[in-house]
Amino acid sequence: MSEQNRSVSIVVLSYNNVEDLPECIHSLITQTYNSFEIIVVDNGSTDGSEEFIRTNYPEIKVVQTGINLGYAAGNNAGFNVAKGEYIVFVNPDTVADPEWLAELIKPLESDQTITATTSKVLIYYQKDRINTCSNKNHPTGLTFCRGLNKSADEFNNYQEVSSVSGCSFAVRKDMLKNINGFDPDFFLYQEDADLSWRIRFAGGKIMYVPKSIIYHKFKLSITPWKEFYLERNRYLILLKNLDSATLLFLLPSLIVTEILTMSHAVLNGPKYIKSKLLAYLWILRNTKTVFAKRR
Repeated sequence: MSEQNRSVSIVVLSYNNVEDLPECIHSLITQTYNSFEIIVVDNGSTDGSEEFIRTNYPEIKVVQTGINLGYAAGNNAGFNVAKGEYIVFVNPDTVADPEWLAELIKPLESDQTITATTSKVLIYYQKDRINTCSNKNHPTGLTFCRGLNKSADEFNNYQEVSSVSGCSFAVRKDMLKNINGFDPDFFLYQEDADLSWRIRFAGGKIMYVPKSIIYHKFKLSITPWKEFYLERNRYLILLKNLDSATLLFLLPSLIVTEILTMSHAVLNGPKYIKSKLLAYLWILRNTKTVFAKRR
């Protein structure tokens, strides 16, 4: 099948992931579903990632951004050159089950009311444990991994969910165009939550597909810089997507959430407090941009 007729475009965003790419790419090219192209977006890597792909996989399309654009803008760079009807985003530090793609795409091909699908993501280092079975979006902007550390034998129901996991999901290209892809201001973290909010506000349905299995080299850690992005992007999600009346209605819950997140920062030390305060500062300095997104 010619490249122009591929029904799926798999976008792999890589930033200094040369050690992960061989296993990841091998698992992708050996999928049972065969109507797809692979696009590797290299986010300005300095470890030879781009050279590795070009040398070993000349059939793979490579997009070089030149600098680290972050997850959101980097994936948009792949989406912008994708030819498939369905766009699949997958992390480079993953290894896919052979049926992963076929199962992920099946609901989109059989039901036009479904807009996006997301995989069962297991922990690579503990294959009997769950990383996430779709994410859970809370009205306060907090996002949680559904099923984290539970048995891989659980969460086997195919069902509608509130959010994809950015680690592995598929979405109709038409919907991505309609909502203008990822918001590049997010840079890193929570961008999958924001995308899911906007998909659902646009009338889309997201389904969790337990038979689409992928293994993620996941290790839970929250560094000070991660704390900044998690909090800043949480505020972005709320201020962008909710009107004033809804924010006012949620105010008691939002105040409690601020107390909890600030307490977390205080317990972890000055660097985390600084990150929390910098998140506030970023929103204040970019108020015009944030409110332009609301309009």
